[in-house]
Amino acid sequence: MTTTPEHDEITGPYGTARRVPHDGLHPAGLDGWIITAPCWHPLWSQYNLGVVSLANIPDLPPANLQRPGVTHELSVVALNPEFGPYDARNLPAHGLRFLTPVNVAEQFTTTDEHARELAALCARAVVDGLLCPETADAPDRVRAAWHSSITQTLAHSDHGGERP
Repeated sequence: MTTTPEHDEITGPYGTARRVPHDGLHPAGLDGWIITAPCWHPLWSQYNLGVVSLANIPDLPPANLQRPGVTHELSVVALNPEFGPYDARNLPAHGLRFLTPVNVAEQFTTTDEHARELAALCARAVVDGLLCPETADAPDRVRAAWHSSITQTLAHSDHGGERP
């Protein structure tokens, strides 16, 4: 696995993840990655991995919290191949087009900085083949693996994050 000096691109045996520039993110967005990994599904090869703040943001509706006290959400969605391929450095004016349902959505409690670090670690895990972004064959198993990975990362880090 290799990462560029700027840490905006991660390459592994299962694909490549490129960081979305901050100006391409949703107002609540803290970090985003376009992952290109053809091995995970025969019909689409790109995914968006993003982490958002669940804090109240002016001019946006309040976040839908799964339980009190959560501060961030990490999500993974398949990108619609009819509108791609997507380039993190040159996003289309209409934004990203997602396939539904959302593959992964995990809420947790941590700081903005550590949420960004978690997003990069998860992007790395996908391109290294440690986390599967695709839920088509076994959604419960795949989502449980993401939940466990995020829980363990937060529990073992020294930032004191709470379990999701």
